Amino acid sequence: MRWVEQEDPDARAMLIEQYLPYARMLAAVLFKGRFHDEVEFSDYFQMACMGLVEAVDRYQPGQGAHFKTYAAHRIRGTVLNGLEKLTEKNQQIALQKRLRKERLEAAAEAAALMTGAADVQRDIPASPRPASELLAYLAEVGIGLALGVMLEGTGMIGSEEPDELPSALSPEVIYFRKREGQHWQSLLRDLVLRLAEQERLVIRCHYLQGIAFDEIGRMLGVSRSRVSQLHRQGLTRLREGMAQAPACDVAW
Repeated sequence: MRWVEQEDPDARAMLIEQYLPYARMLAAVLFKGRFHDEVEFSDYFQMACMGLVEAVDRYQPGQGAHFKTYAAHRIRGTVLNGLEKLTEKNQQIALQKRLRKERLEAAAEAAALMTGAADVQRDIPASPRPASELLAYLAEVGIGLALGVMLEGTGMIGSEEPDELPSALSPEVIYFRKREGQHWQSLLRDLVLRLAEQERLVIRCHYLQGIAFDEIGRMLGVSRSRVSQLHRQGLTRLREGMAQAPACDVAW
């Protein structure tokens, strides 16, 4: 093969172009035998093309295998490996969206109960509310979501990296902000340990393991609404504990 013997880039391009229809055919065969519709054919074909390029670059005529046979093996392997990664990524994205939706709903429900704005959560006509009540409701939702973000930053979900801060800040400001964040996260970890057993289990499962309310309910043998209630109670106790904690002094 001229590409292998002379490393001729034009020969390489011609070889890739010549076998593109073959790569597309193999992608179509694999796509036809798919078990789900999470990945589109264009992704199959793109991965097949990557496999073809790898085959062209790594093929050794002296090994005895015909190029077409070698390319087929390489293309199938690349597509199957890529599918595994894509499927896992899609599942993770779907799970994250589901968890965010559950947390938003839980925060909104808790805010409605705390501010007396339960009408906001119901599909029934409600009389106009004063702007102050609506602002209070939105503030409670925001606080609930912020507490969830802090829980994720405690290392409970395996992330030990501190949050990124704007590079424009001075080193001193960045240092004190990180120290303050570490203080509140440490306090939050301690407060989680003091929760009632079921509340602690729900909080840890949801934020440590990323388990949805439905699955937690099956683990505990309770309904999803009960899990939501335990989640709300746990966040309320954590918020109260944070409010009662002494101010953070990182000046020393």
